[in-house]
Amino acid sequence: MRKAIGCLVVSTMACFFVATYAAEKKRDTEKYDQWLKEEVKLLISAEEEDQFKKLKSNEERDRFIEIFWAKRDPSPGTKENEFKNEWYRRLEYVTKTYNTGPRKGWHCDMGRVYMFFGPPLQTASLGPQTRSVSIGGSQLEGAPEIWTYQPMPDLGLNESFRVQFSSFQGVYDLGQETTQNVRRALELFPTKVIFNPDLEELPRYKFYFDPSSFEGKLIKDFMTTGEEIKQISLEWKPIFTRALNKSTYVSFLIQIDPQQIDKKKFKEVTVFGKIKGEQDEEDFLKSVNTESEIEGKLLAIAGLPANPGKFTLYLGVRDKDKEKYTLLKSDLEVQNLWNDELSTSSLILSPDVTAASGSDREEEFNPYIVGQYKAIPRWGNVFKQSEFLNVLFQVYNAKLENEKVSLAIDYFIVSSQVSYKLNPQEINEKIDPEKALAGGTQIPLSPLKPGIYTFKIKITDKIANKTIEKSVDFTVQ
Repeated sequence: MRKAIGCLVVSTMACFFVATYAAEKKRDTEKYDQWLKEEVKLLISAEEEDQFKKLKSNEERDRFIEIFWAKRDPSPGTKENEFKNEWYRRLEYVTKTYNTGPRKGWHCDMGRVYMFFGPPLQTASLGPQTRSVSIGGSQLEGAPEIWTYQPMPDLGLNESFRVQFSSFQGVYDLGQETTQNVRRALELFPTKVIFNPDLEELPRYKFYFDPSSFEGKLIKDFMTTGEEIKQISLEWKPIFTRALNKSTYVSFLIQIDPQQIDKKKFKEVTVFGKIKGEQDEEDFLKSVNTESEIEGKLLAIAGLPANPGKFTLYLGVRDKDKEKYTLLKSDLEVQNLWNDELSTSSLILSPDVTAASGSDREEEFNPYIVGQYKAIPRWGNVFKQSEFLNVLFQVYNAKLENEKVSLAIDYFIVSSQVSYKLNPQEINEKIDPEKALAGGTQIPLSPLKPGIYTFKIKITDKIANKTIEKSVDFTVQ
């Protein structure tokens, strides 16, 4: 009997999960059908529609939809998509307003004209008319309506124009008086609003301070006076890694010395500031948890993606309560890691490396997470003889042959007294174009005497027949 009950429970649970999955799948299908057939049917091209229908997963569909709207964003450098917002505002209006007759919302000509041209400058009614029919006498038509618009040069309408609608049996259709120029503009509209046709990745949205915010006021005053403020003792250094959209991620590794200030106030800090170039600028703001370092000092990591080039950096750090803060000014040159030349990220030196957890990999960005590994930050690259030296980096722009790379990586440790060549590494694997390759090694420091050393890597791309070198100093105590 218990066995029978157990089977019944299992069977019931299985039916429940199957039913739940089926219901979720139906909701997803309805959501994407609604988007394709109602929300963007007037905009989407035949090619885009065919691509969308071939997608297999919801993740692929969601990414397609994001890029679809990004292509139609008149200001791709900001998160605000004015065209998308206006499109949905018009869609809501025509759905509520043109809700009678056999064709409703944007399906009727009046709704379609409103979706493309927006609200008219003026409207006029010509009064009711009578339509003669061969059987049944005459039938009363609705009043013809005329909409007047200002010029729309992008659509080939260089002068003010009118659109006339004729109403019959509750349906407003384009009147015969509507000119071919207007009809042609209606056909052109979906192609004219694709402002970024070559977009393949989601654009990088820039952030700017609200001028009235705490950080916004500090940065504005700082740029006006040029006077640094040092209420918190800190040092920083940049770390460069490749980001999306041909940009470079600039991370700031910041060491904070609380000195006489209560360390509890710095368990969380806000890193903020501005980078300003000749033609480009951007603000950044992020609250991060700090990690304990030697001698009671703390480490924080924050950053932003930026276009390659030379900038003036305004870097600020404040405590959680906005009571103490520091503002520094410096030059910053952002490396170009997208120039098709073999290159690497900054070298990360760490005393310990662990497996990166799922939550670690979900972070916005952390240069100390490379592939499946997470390195522990160490300020100043100072290590004890009892520790290991872990080196992590990424390789960019390796050439492909039969979709595979072929790299030889040599490692060296040198000083004024010694020179060691370590075990080399070979990378021969199939990768996607433009994908970064993770590399690294681990070295025991016990054989090294206290002193200053240079760790050097030499990477040879066997396919491109090119070699690069990169080095970083470290200290053994």
